[in-house]
Amino acid sequence: MALSKKGTRKITVGQTDYRWVVSPAADGMIVVTIQHAEGTGQLIRVYAKADVHDARLAGADGFLPTRERRAIKPSDVEAIITEAVAQGWEPEAKGAPLVFDWKGSILVRRGR
Repeated sequence: MALSKKGTRKITVGQTDYRWVVSPAADGMIVVTIQHAEGTGQLIRVYAKADVHDARLAGADGFLPTRERRAIKPSDVEAIITEAVAQGWEPEAKGAPLVFDWKGSILVRRGR
């Protein structure tokens, strides 16, 4: 499944071009989806905690409690790509998406 070019960003890591996008996911998470820029290889999906504005969490004063905010920067995407390749991701190979959790700055593969 190819990642659409619309709404994605391009990044070059080493000599290889990739496309990436950040999307909301369930349970206060975001997902970063990354694929080789050619659009024919295996996707990776990386889940990370995000700041979720949930009215149910508001205090009596109406303000939301402070929660972890996660802004995904290009340097984060570069680190994710580098670590995913080190863990066996072959960006140009076909296959089912690899799924990871991003805990702090550590990439943990799901399903292992």
